[in-house]
Amino acid sequence: MSIQRPIATIHIIDDDPVLLDSLALVLKSEGYAVRIYASAHTFLDTNWQCETGCIVTDVHMPEMNGLDLLTALAERRNDVPVIVRTGRADAQIEVAAMKLGACNLLSKHSDTTTLLSSIDAALKRRNKLHPVQPARFDS
Repeated sequence: MSIQRPIATIHIIDDDPVLLDSLALVLKSEGYAVRIYASAHTFLDTNWQCETGCIVTDVHMPEMNGLDLLTALAERRNDVPVIVRTGRADAQIEVAAMKLGACNLLSKHSDTTTLLSSIDAALKRRNKLHPVQPARFDS
């Protein structure tokens, strides 16, 4: 029996195409809609919508890293939950990511259960800040 997941789009940003594809496959198998981006610039340049989703981004990317992305989102006053992933644990990066608004920092080597729990928590946080309003039909 699978867990009933909320309707959400997970935006994955990573410069590693193999990781992008494998992570997308895992999240799709869990019932999420997934959009992938090879860079933070590509993500920001795309007409993306995160009303019901969250972002999972690598921290170490060329040109614009995950911390730069968090800064850009804050400048746009976008409060979408962001989960930052890194292959190299670093306390300074963790502190900086949290100060910039990341809801979690995970190792790229974290198991699927840890990632899914983090995504579920991010989506619950998002839904508390922006509850989904039922459709309204005026007569």
